Amino acid sequence: MPQSRIFGKASGHGSRRRRGASCRTTVVFIVCALCFLFQLTLGAQVKEVRRVLVFYELGLSSPAVALVDREVRAVLENSPFQIELYREYLETTLFPDPATQREFREWYIHKYRERRPDVIIVIGPAPLKFLIDSHDASFKDIPIVFGGTSQEQSDNPTLDSHITGIWARFEPANTLEAALRLQPGTKHVVVVGGMSSFDRHLEAIFKEQLRSYEAKLDLTYLTDLDMPALLERLKHLPDHSIVLYTHVGLDARGTRFVGASQAGPMVVSAANAPVFGPSDVDLGHGEVGGNLNSFDMEGKIVGGMAVRILSGQRPQDIPIVRGAGVYMFDWRALQRWGLKERNLPPGSSVLYRQPSFWQAYKSNIGVSIFLLLAQTLLMFGLLLQRAKRKQAVAERRRSQLHLDSIVESAMDAVIAIDDEHRIVVFNSAAEKMFGCPSRDAIASPIDRFIPERFHAAQLAHVWHFGDTGATARTMGTLGSLWGLRANGEEFPVEASISHTEAGEKKLFTVIIRDVTERRRAEEALKRSEQHSREQVLHSPVGKIVVRGPSREVEVASLKFTEIFGYTIEDVPDEAHWWPLAYPDEAYREAVKAEWEKRIERAVSSHTDMDPMEAMVRCKDGSSRYIEFHFASFEDTGLVSFVDLTDRHRAEAALRESEERFRLVANAAPMMIWMSGTHKLFDYFNQTWLQFTGRSIREELGNGWAEGVHPEDLAQCMDTYTKAFDQREPFEMEYRLRRHDGEYRWVLDLGAPRFNADGSFAGYIGSCLDITEGKLAEDTLSSVSRKLIEAHEEERTWIARELHDDINQRLALLAANMGLLEQDLPESAVGLRNHLQDEKEQLSDIASEIQALSHRLHSSKLEYLGLATAAAGFCKELSDQRKVEIDFHSDDVPKELPQEISLCLFRVLQEALQNAAKYSGSKRFQVAVSGTSKEIHLTVRDSGIGFDLQEALKGRGLGLTSMKERMKLVDGQFSIDSQLQHGTTIHARVPLNHRMKSAGAGR
Repeated sequence: MPQSRIFGKASGHGSRRRRGASCRTTVVFIVCALCFLFQLTLGAQVKEVRRVLVFYELGLSSPAVALVDREVRAVLENSPFQIELYREYLETTLFPDPATQREFREWYIHKYRERRPDVIIVIGPAPLKFLIDSHDASFKDIPIVFGGTSQEQSDNPTLDSHITGIWARFEPANTLEAALRLQPGTKHVVVVGGMSSFDRHLEAIFKEQLRSYEAKLDLTYLTDLDMPALLERLKHLPDHSIVLYTHVGLDARGTRFVGASQAGPMVVSAANAPVFGPSDVDLGHGEVGGNLNSFDMEGKIVGGMAVRILSGQRPQDIPIVRGAGVYMFDWRALQRWGLKERNLPPGSSVLYRQPSFWQAYKSNIGVSIFLLLAQTLLMFGLLLQRAKRKQAVAERRRSQLHLDSIVESAMDAVIAIDDEHRIVVFNSAAEKMFGCPSRDAIASPIDRFIPERFHAAQLAHVWHFGDTGATARTMGTLGSLWGLRANGEEFPVEASISHTEAGEKKLFTVIIRDVTERRRAEEALKRSEQHSREQVLHSPVGKIVVRGPSREVEVASLKFTEIFGYTIEDVPDEAHWWPLAYPDEAYREAVKAEWEKRIERAVSSHTDMDPMEAMVRCKDGSSRYIEFHFASFEDTGLVSFVDLTDRHRAEAALRESEERFRLVANAAPMMIWMSGTHKLFDYFNQTWLQFTGRSIREELGNGWAEGVHPEDLAQCMDTYTKAFDQREPFEMEYRLRRHDGEYRWVLDLGAPRFNADGSFAGYIGSCLDITEGKLAEDTLSSVSRKLIEAHEEERTWIARELHDDINQRLALLAANMGLLEQDLPESAVGLRNHLQDEKEQLSDIASEIQALSHRLHSSKLEYLGLATAAAGFCKELSDQRKVEIDFHSDDVPKELPQEISLCLFRVLQEALQNAAKYSGSKRFQVAVSGTSKEIHLTVRDSGIGFDLQEALKGRGLGLTSMKERMKLVDGQFSIDSQLQHGTTIHARVPLNHRMKSAGAGR
């Protein structure tokens, strides 16, 4: 074939003359066309200038801001105006200080004071507040278009007629519904967020919208952790979980993140469950997607509103848009988590779909085939019409134009070189691939686009190909090839080569395809396969990977060999497994039939196989109890083996232990019960059932409570519930109905139970009939009450005798001694002084007798009430013992029942006297306070303290007397004493106590 027309060279004088005439005609045409285009260009450049100012909350490092900015600029550039675009950034994250922000805003106001924009666009809550606050003073009458914020995040501002825009809306409830459609078995939903103001704002939206799901799903909020702790939690989520990612701009340690490009990918990488995001900027890092707030769409809407205002529309005529949400999902994430695309909500967009090899390269293959066919047809046509030179020249011209158009439109690089290694054809695809324009490449040596170390080998290969006489070699037959871009970057290529001869010269045409991405994908696939293989090999669970209809074993984990002893050589496929694992034919056929049935059901329904359990014979002859799992991926299957042998043995041992326990419990003379983790009773021994006369079915759950006396039931259940919640032992007394209808007092002792692994298993308890003991206790209490009553009566009698008789007689004696003193002569000075001393001693005796009378029986208590009597006693004791007593009373009723007042007064007397006598302290605190339900007395000292148990063993009756008195009024008495740290006595008496005797306190 002649070389001249294919590669643009002419031969002969006639050709040069024709070419010269053609060039002159072409030049004239180009000059005319340029003049015409220049006029059109001048007309097109006459555009009205419009000035647009954009305020961003954050810088372009924020993915959301970058996306909105790109779309706003695209809309403005396509408008019918010449746009002067000014962009400013408040950077509230980097410069949160209010003073700094105020300086920024004052500078912007000053900066644009003389250069007023036609429209202001604000993206974010801070810029919107800035423009609302300064609009009338600094940007009066300038239209404002807002975006990048929700109405709640901007504190529901009042917008005037100059403002319009779009409110962002986040729809986590819609995203959760889409997630539940994709993963119907979801039980746990984990919401991940941070601690910045925007993070908290999104968290509040999520909590509000997801509140209705709390009854159906286990909702957990991980929003107050530092990033390492958060990632660790996400690695161990339970099965059937999904993650809803809000935004993490700030973690608990104060570390800041870019939510979409930094925190989001870390969350996705760590989580062992699919992650659903809130907006389109979060998509592309492994998130599944959801009902996303689209910043891309926000940018288009905001830019469109700005153009409409520049075109003359008023802002008040452009309604505010609420939300730019769209269902958008990542195809790669759907594939990773096995989520079916058919379950997506209607109208969903699926991004990042990876085409098959044929889909990716079919156009290139077609063009290449078409190019080769076209070259062949062209050569054939030229050979047939060689005799007719004019017709051949015309045909070649048409063919050349057609070929040039094919070469230029080819998706692959097309390069032709002559036998001097010079490039004669360099199409547009080659320009893009090598980063070099055609004008620089033509006539240059081909080795400039070949790495230096491959020059000799690749050029020798080309010439060897020419010497073989072959006309073409297809893609992939030339071995591993590399190209060199103009910027020095090397990259892998595939090439096909063909050659033609023109006289003694050879021309080589090379079609080159950049396979960088394919190589990367292949390498990534190899790494992924190797990683998967390593995961299976070192899995803590026995696993094998099988492939094909015969299920040949490709990988067997080390744990598989550890459990069974079999290696991949022992079981190269499924057929070898059955006779080894199940030597008994009948059992083998039964297990095999069940296995095949479950496999068929799983494959037909595109789900994992329901786990099955069976005994397996190991290589050493032992047997293991195994749970089998099977999951299929096209022609590949993964079989997992969970060894349940130890658990079955433990369960058998537990059943045997429980059986022994029940035998012992049923023979025990005491009543025994047990409850599970749900607080309900699930066991009663025969002794209990014989006592109540009821069946086990009637007692189970909370049925036993029907036999508890109504007056004791509430306190009984409260004691049990509180102890159960705190996992603590308890002790309680209540009346339980016997089979004959009589209520008997029982002492119930309960203790928590725990499994071998430390997990809580419930409670076990025993009951003893203590009715006789209670009767004896009541009898003893009655005797104590009578003794105390007799004691009080005796104290009252003695007090009156001392006050009304002895004290009066002492007073009379003192008066007589005074008269005697007056009758003495002036000279009896010694006798007079002696009488005065005796009178003082007599007065002191009278005072002590009066104080003793008051201690024995206080008239203040009877007539003025507990608070006044207690205050008086404290003052008397303080004066007598020379100590400091700090007394306080609060809300103590004046008219208390006499038995309560007297009981607390006696406790106060005993406690204070003991403290003053034994504590070694000189300062005491006494407090009496009242509520609608009880009276509370506290006596506190900071003395040496004492051992309560040792004190109770002593012979003193003080503590015993106080405790017995409190029992008579249903009171509670407690002592808190520590050596060298003082003593505190508490006495509490209910105001609605059950009277045990009308004179209980007397």
